Amino acid sequence: MGQIEELERELSTIRFQVSQIQNRLDQASNTIEELKRQQGVAPQMQLQPQLYQPQARTVAQPIYQQAPQQQPQPQVRTTVQPQPQLYQAPARNSSTESWIGKHLMGVLASILIFIALVLFASLIIPYMNDGVKITMMFTVSIGLTIGAYFQHVKKPENTFFTALLACGLGCNYLSVLVTRIHFEVINDLFMYILLFIWAAVVLIIGRKESRLFQTIGDAGFVISALLGAGIKDTALVIPMLFYLCILGGAFQYTFWKNKTQRLIQSCINLGIIFYFAVVIGDKISIGVPLTIAAIILMLISAGYYAYLLFGNLLTEDADNTFMAFGSAIALASSYMLFGDCVNTATWLDIIVFFAIVFVAEAALLMGIAKSDKPYVRSFNIAWTTGWIIVGLIRICFNYEEFFDTGIIFVALLAVALYGIRRDIKGFRNQAAILAAAMIILELIGNSSFLFYGAAFIFAVVVFIFEAFVVNKYALSKIIFYVMTQVCMGLFLCTALEDSLAKFVELRELLVIAPMGIFNAAMIFLKLDHDSAGNKDKQISTVLNIFNAIGMLVGLYNIESVDSPVLQGLYIVFTVALACINLPRHFASGGSEKLYAGIKFGIILLVSLLGYDAEGFVVSVAILLFAIVCIAVGFNKTFGSKELRLYGLILSMICVAKFIMIDITYENTIGRAISFLVSGILCFGISAIYNHFEKQGR
Repeated sequence: MGQIEELERELSTIRFQVSQIQNRLDQASNTIEELKRQQGVAPQMQLQPQLYQPQARTVAQPIYQQAPQQQPQPQVRTTVQPQPQLYQAPARNSSTESWIGKHLMGVLASILIFIALVLFASLIIPYMNDGVKITMMFTVSIGLTIGAYFQHVKKPENTFFTALLACGLGCNYLSVLVTRIHFEVINDLFMYILLFIWAAVVLIIGRKESRLFQTIGDAGFVISALLGAGIKDTALVIPMLFYLCILGGAFQYTFWKNKTQRLIQSCINLGIIFYFAVVIGDKISIGVPLTIAAIILMLISAGYYAYLLFGNLLTEDADNTFMAFGSAIALASSYMLFGDCVNTATWLDIIVFFAIVFVAEAALLMGIAKSDKPYVRSFNIAWTTGWIIVGLIRICFNYEEFFDTGIIFVALLAVALYGIRRDIKGFRNQAAILAAAMIILELIGNSSFLFYGAAFIFAVVVFIFEAFVVNKYALSKIIFYVMTQVCMGLFLCTALEDSLAKFVELRELLVIAPMGIFNAAMIFLKLDHDSAGNKDKQISTVLNIFNAIGMLVGLYNIESVDSPVLQGLYIVFTVALACINLPRHFASGGSEKLYAGIKFGIILLVSLLGYDAEGFVVSVAILLFAIVCIAVGFNKTFGSKELRLYGLILSMICVAKFIMIDITYENTIGRAISFLVSGILCFGISAIYNHFEKQGR
């Protein structure tokens, strides 16, 4: 309908231009006739033919001839062209000025007229009874509507009469509401009959101005639905529902051709279904009428849901992701109303809840609801994922034993592998999010060994396919690697919780060590390289972070555990993690080698303190380590100046500690030996520097 209005406006513009051209032609014709009449007057004037230019007006120049008699002159036909400087075409209807003048002012005029009617009514109402008030109210409203309608038919291009007609229809609607709510002359059933007639009139009148009258009709439709919350009589449930269904269907049919109007009307209809199921259904007592109403609402919302998901099989541009989500909510709320009426079982409610989203998942798998727009695909995955999470929460709290079996991970594994095989990121991400949500729910409840075992198997299988079979997306590899580490830790904790309940420190070691070994294995297997052999810095950073966390945990436990055996095991574990990146450290620059020296120095110091070593023993050990750093720093293959300076500074700190802290009045053979050894080591450092200085290094 909007295209027809645009064509009518263009036709009006063309008519205006044609009339301007005709006026100019008439003026030129009159000028020529006047010149003909003046030819008999001496001196004789002869017109030279001139061509009219569109940029400037050309005036005929007279040429005087010295002849006493009249001579016939050749007649020249000139073509007069319209000059754009003489007039301007009317501005486009989409301009701000046109919109304000034709549309906004018409609406404002209608509002002012309506206010004036209200003010006049307020002056004379005190002198009238209810019957006169109602009669006058309907008379003015109907008269205004009829008068505006006839003027609108005569001049459809005049938006003032269109706005006035809309104002009259609004007055009629308000008259019905006031008659029922304020005067209480009619009952609810008769009110809905009058509103139905009013809606039919709106649809009949508004077939051409569909957008304007769709707004008016939908406003009345929504208000009448909202008024349904005040109905308490169960017998009126079915009539009111029929009223809403007939009006909703009529509006949907009338405004079906235009996609935007169709979607707007679908949104309104689904919103009314949701409102009826949640608000109106909650205030009406349960009975057969309400049960029938719930069934009807389920059928309508299911029809919307099926069309919005699978409508592309019948026609183009039928599917709409956002509307499908709204229809799913309307369908679920309608079923909840039905469940309250017939008292359905909880397990059946959960099955229906999942069945709704599985239909959407099926549409995605079949590619019917597939879109090329990224935000549409993201919304598809987002709302289906959120829907499933809500269902998982219901299962977790209502059927905890079933949830603890972890059997749901089988379905998630199928979704993840399908996404990996078909290269659909949405399904891979959905499986990862749902698995993480299930793990969080299990952590909140009772931790189950069987559940975490299933989660660990799921994570390992998906990680192997993602990292070593496909080996294409770094982010997916990181996500499932982290999930594998978390699931491994949770599985080992629950598996060893009962058997090693009294050996907490040993249990922690048996949990931490496999995680560190797994991380080391991924480093050696070059997880941070793709199938083409290119290294990914993000994956390398994640692996190094896990390695650093393992070393920090090992250092903490070296100091905190009481058993010397466990301390030794933690030392071995920490040193092993520190040695993983040694080849990279020695192959890199001086800063990497300095980092390696600091790392091993901290491990040595924490290990000595963990065993409560004497101060002079710590000094001697650190001094020995400093000599090693200096010697390695002079190596031709992997030496560096930074490592030598680090060893030299460390040795000076140890000497200062010997002199300032380790000297006491308590003289023991061990202390004396430590000082002797330290002195010899310092001579060794001096000898090393002298040796390499002679070699020019």
